[in-house]
Amino acid sequence: MEGRNDHKNTAKLRSEASEMTWKVNIEDGRRLTEGWKEFALAHDLRVGDIVIFRQERDMSFHVTLLGPSCCEIQYGSCIDQDNNLGTPLKKNPKREKAESSCFVANVTPSNLRYDRLESDEDSNHISSQERIEREDKKGGFVTLTVKPSDFKNSRLYLPMAFTKDNGINAETKLALLDKNGVKWSTDLRSECNGKRIRMIGGWKKFFKANFLKIGEPIMFKLIWDGNTSCVLKLCS
Repeated sequence: MEGRNDHKNTAKLRSEASEMTWKVNIEDGRRLTEGWKEFALAHDLRVGDIVIFRQERDMSFHVTLLGPSCCEIQYGSCIDQDNNLGTPLKKNPKREKAESSCFVANVTPSNLRYDRLESDEDSNHISSQERIEREDKKGGFVTLTVKPSDFKNSRLYLPMAFTKDNGINAETKLALLDKNGVKWSTDLRSECNGKRIRMIGGWKKFFKANFLKIGEPIMFKLIWDGNTSCVLKLCS
């Protein structure tokens, strides 16, 4: 999280579940403090839930809330009223654009008990892409950003650190899984003596069918099905 003051800032959080905006303090660029617990309680967050922060502009973040299975949490009208969440918002296409920063946090007993949510970044002074890659190295998630040239050449590369850490190679059978549980088959090819792995076939249809946008960071959860087969489940 980047801001004008590296010691302490006030950030604004919003979600699709509410019209409200929550103000939280950010200390040292990597720790949410005062206000985080109120946001977590209002959204009924529980241990194992996944919170994705996407920076929209200076110190304003859109928060996507996922359950342990990587499915987006749905809030009904009763929950909205009980937690004073207000009227659920509809997505605004004009605001659905690539953000400059993205990071993921897992809900734990300690950050629900205390008014604190801390990132595990080693330093504040790293680029947005480095943040994404560090989250990917945790093993369960990968963030892909499709460029215009990827669509033109029908090639989409997987991050090298992600494939290396998870043992993914050209022999691995990979499929993409959308939020409706539909699988889209794709093939893998290796380059640079097996160091770079790219997807060919299937992934373009997947992106178009799920209305995913070029230039927008898209997060997937890696799920293995045996030793040589896996799926990338769409999270965002």
